[in-house]
Amino acid sequence: MEEEPIHPDYIKGFNDSYLLAQHLPELAEKLSAIQGNSPRLQGMREGRQQYLSEQVKAKMPSWLQEDRLSKSNPSSSPSKTRDIDPPSK
Repeated sequence: MEEEPIHPDYIKGFNDSYLLAQHLPELAEKLSAIQGNSPRLQGMREGRQQYLSEQVKAKMPSWLQEDRLSKSNPSSSPSKTRDIDPPSK
């Protein structure tokens, strides 16, 4: 099953809106509220939303961020292959 190619206008809208959300958040909010279903407008809405969700994650403490679960940290997980020494007599 192949993915549908992404429309160039969608990509342009996504990237433009992401940058606007960084530097001119009020304008990005107004532009994302425009009614319409063109690929560029859809990209603008989703670009702004992507930026906002990244900002929320960046403000979270590291222990609440989902990325920490995907990274394997061998020192924090118990090893199933540890040898257990019998007690000394």
